[in-house]
Amino acid sequence: MNHIRITTKLGSLNLDVQADFAHEVIVISGENGAGKTTLLRCLAGLEACQGQLQIAGDVWLDSAAGFVKPTEQRNIGFVWSDAVLLPWLDAQANITLGVKDGDAAWFNQVCEALEVSPLLKRKPAMLSTGEAQRVALARALYIKPSLLLLDEPFSAQAPDIRLRLRQALKDLQQTLDIPVLMVSHDAEDAKVLAQQHWRMREGKLMNSVASTKVFATDARR
Repeated sequence: MNHIRITTKLGSLNLDVQADFAHEVIVISGENGAGKTTLLRCLAGLEACQGQLQIAGDVWLDSAAGFVKPTEQRNIGFVWSDAVLLPWLDAQANITLGVKDGDAAWFNQVCEALEVSPLLKRKPAMLSTGEAQRVALARALYIKPSLLLLDEPFSAQAPDIRLRLRQALKDLQQTLDIPVLMVSHDAEDAKVLAQQHWRMREGKLMNSVASTKVFATDARR
């Protein structure tokens, strides 16, 4: 089980999130400014926060003990809304960057699932926004992270590709057996992917229920 008990204040936002979750896909929705991206940044160690954070039995934050695990030691894969790739490296080098012991079979599986195999020799300037986004997602998964954080990872994808990517992400998550926290405004992402659907408002988690229950309730309205 994974545990989040964190608070922080950034400008007018008071983030206060408490949740327990298994190794599952969680889709996070809410209005702009609700604190969704801030939550992901806190989990990644990119924003200072207080409380406790434990992922896969490993303590990442314990304010009472004065302990904060640095970002580079958290083994996190993350994809922000704007894909950030190193422009002087081709797609393959971007995906494998920083990995000491490569896994060719896993590399091929990830690249084929995310439809980036034909793009591996191209540099970022030669990629469309959607292609760059898929390369960034492949990089985040290739490292076999303990936690995958995604901020609108399909926003630049055409509808037909987005449909395939949902299934690909579900399959890869199950292979790795890791928790995935994904910010999305697309209800289909939650319907297809999520075991839990978190709704946020003004820095708070308003509800945390099984995604199927959320949409069953919505359908009766």
